[in-house]
This record gives sequence, C-alpha cells and structure tokens, in this order.
Amino acid sequence: MTAAVGVVLTLGFAYEASVHGGTLSLGLILGVALFLGTVYAFLAVPYLAVAATIPIFAFLPSAKILVAPWVGPTKDVIAIAAISAGIPLLALRRRLGTVRPVDRWLVISVGLLVVLYVINVAGRHDLAWAQGVRLASEPLLLLVAGLGLEQPRRTVRWAVASLIVTGCVVALYGIAQQGLGPSRLVSYGYSFNAQVRSIHGHFRSFGTLDEPFGYAAFLMLALAALVFTARRTVLTVTAGALLLAGVAASYVRTAALIAVALVALDLARRRRVVASVSIAAAVVALAVGILVQAKGTESHTYQSSSAVLTLNGRTSAWKTALGSPQEWFLGRGVGEVGTAANRARYTLTQSSNAAQHEVSAVDSGYLATVADVGLVGLIVLLGLFGRSIALGRSAALRGDSGGWLVLALFAVLLIDALTRASFTGFPSAFLALLIVGIALAATTEARPPARSA
Repeated sequence: MTAAVGVVLTLGFAYEASVHGGTLSLGLILGVALFLGTVYAFLAVPYLAVAATIPIFAFLPSAKILVAPWVGPTKDVIAIAAISAGIPLLALRRRLGTVRPVDRWLVISVGLLVVLYVINVAGRHDLAWAQGVRLASEPLLLLVAGLGLEQPRRTVRWAVASLIVTGCVVALYGIAQQGLGPSRLVSYGYSFNAQVRSIHGHFRSFGTLDEPFGYAAFLMLALAALVFTARRTVLTVTAGALLLAGVAASYVRTAALIAVALVALDLARRRRVVASVSIAAAVVALAVGILVQAKGTESHTYQSSSAVLTLNGRTSAWKTALGSPQEWFLGRGVGEVGTAANRARYTLTQSSNAAQHEVSAVDSGYLATVADVGLVGLIVLLGLFGRSIALGRSAALRGDSGGWLVLALFAVLLIDALTRASFTGFPSAFLALLIVGIALAATTEARPPARSA
C-alpha cells in the first residue's frame, strides 16, 4: 500500500513538473510528504505519533513567535492526519478484524454537531464561518479518531507519560518567565495584551502557550493525568508540585476550582463518598458563582459602539453577544462572534494592536456554542459529553484506570469552559478529546491474557 501511494505521488509530481516546469513548490512536495508520513505514523505506530503530537502542540504557539509564523498550520496538518487515520480505522474495524465495540451514540452526536456547524442555518458561509467550523470540528473529530486508533492501551500509556513530561517542561518555562519579566519577554518577540498580560499588578505566566488561560488549562490536564494514572512516588509528587507551581504563576483562579474538583474525584475513587459529594456540591456552587458574578478578570473584551464591556459573568454583555432570545434557538451563526470572528481578522499571528481591539469574545464555552449553533447545538454537545462521561464512569466502576482518566480530563475541560471558550481551545481541547477517545477505546479493548507463573 505504501509503495502504491509512493508511485502515484511520484507520477503526479512528475506530471506537474512536466506541465509547469520548475514552478512546482518544493514546500508543497515536502508538505504532502509530511502529511502522508504523519498519517502512516498514526496508522502504524499510534503510540509514538500521539506521544510526539503532545509536545508539538504545546510548543507550537511559542514557535510561531520565536521561530517563524508559518509553523502554526502544522497543528492542522497533524490533526487532519490523525483524523484521516483514525476514522477510517473505526469505520473498517470489522473488516480489519478489530472486535473492539464502539458506542454509536457517541459517534452520531459528533457527526450531528459537525453538521450543525457546517450547515450554519443562522449565519453566512464566509471566512469566519470556515474558521469556526475548523476550530469546532477538529477537536470533536479527534475524539472519534481516538476511538479508532490501534493499540489503545499502549497508546494511552504513552500519551499520559508524554502529557505529564511536557506539562512539567511547560511549567518550568512559565515559572522562569516570572524571573524574566514582561519587558524581556516582549524583547524576545511576544506582545503585550496578546501573550503578555497582568492582573492587579501581577504578571501572568503563559509558558509556551498563546495566553495564561490556555497555559493553566494545559497544566491542569497534565496534573489530572498524573493524579489518576501514576503511582505515588517521590518523582510523581515532585512533578505534581511543579505543575501546581506553574499554575500558580498564571494567576488563573478557575484553575483552583479545577484542582478542588480533582480532589473530589480522587476521593470518589478512594470510595470516600460523603467527602466527595460534599466537595463536588461546593464546586458546583462556586462554578455557578463564577459564571454569574465574576467581573471579567479572566476575560477578553467586547468592543461595542458605546463602551468596552467584559464578557465573563456580565449578563448584559452576554445578551449583546448572544443576540435576542429569538436567536438563541439556532444561534447567531458560526463565526459571528467569539474566537472564530477574532481569528478571521489575522493570518498566522495576532499582533498586540489586534489583541487590544478584539471585535468580540464570549468567555464561556457553553455560551460560545449557543452563539454559534444555538441551544440545539448546546444540547447535542452536552449530550455528547454526558455520554462520554457515562462510558468513563462505567469503566471506572469496573476498576479501569482509563475510565478515571476520562472523568478527570472532562472535569478540567468542563470547568475551564465556564470562563473560556475552551471547547475550541488549542491545545487543551484538541489533546483532551483525543486522549479521551483513546482512553475510551482502551476501556473496551480486551486485556492480554495473564502470564502463568
């Protein structure tokens, strides 16, 4: 198969060279070769491919600033390669001899939500729409791709190890940024208001990510993987302390709420039901308080004709972003407001001036979904997440560590989405949903027979 693909590509490139002479870009050839090589890696050695994807995704945002802006689209190449490998494997699993069951409702929910974004009943089909479809679809399709990749148990072990190690490296860089200071970081190429931000006079570390909130979310994903998969040793405790120190340097308050939720989940794993339920109830109450009363200290800004309003807990500004109640059912249209609308305003990197004049932002993943595809889309999304959590819980009750990993990653993602459009966030949503898909597949994979003594 590989030889056949190589022959076809060689003939195609030879034909293009004969027709257009030397105008065929070497970059195009290398790009196609990179894409096909990545697809092959996800097919043949998925554990290596996923393990390598995690640090690449984590370091790409800084590489765009410190190396070259053109490396940014590498994430889309890798994501599409993983999707191109995983989904066909899922569809052809019976012909390939894979007996691992797949939850149909999970796959149907992803397909339905992607269709809602593509059709975009309430909006236009322009550049912002294309950005919105890309940002929403890639993480969801990575979840399905994770269900289809081969050797899921081995792959999830490698993915967890890579996530923890990468998280520690990113945390170290974030802590070092506190010593470097904002001025020196700007001299390296970072920008005020884009990456370099502060709160109440405190500089917020952002590590290798685009901003402090994505940095904190990534470290909390690594911490969740550490707590629910690794044994308690001096090394793992040290790694946990390092991750917490890195999160503290970001000054993101939502991370504290996530940490409390992980404590509650860990107590549930240890069968301390009363303590777990009490803490979980407190987390829910605090989450509602953050969602309703927060004053926008973790938000972007919404530029209106009369004033600049924050969109984190400001119901009047939410109404401005979401439109009239008549628009809530199907939304205002994909890319009309939020991350996609802002992303369509620049090509590869965002300037400091652009960050200061964002057209719109919706600092809640739930409200961003309503703005894009309405309450219908939000119901489908919550159904998708609920089904995934139910599958993870079922596996956790059977004593499968993969089930606890699924629950922990969703705890991070769902709470982070209270104050950030994290369902489309890079790299947190991309990596979290990919690992969730692999972990769910691992919980249904037959365990190898135990060796006799």
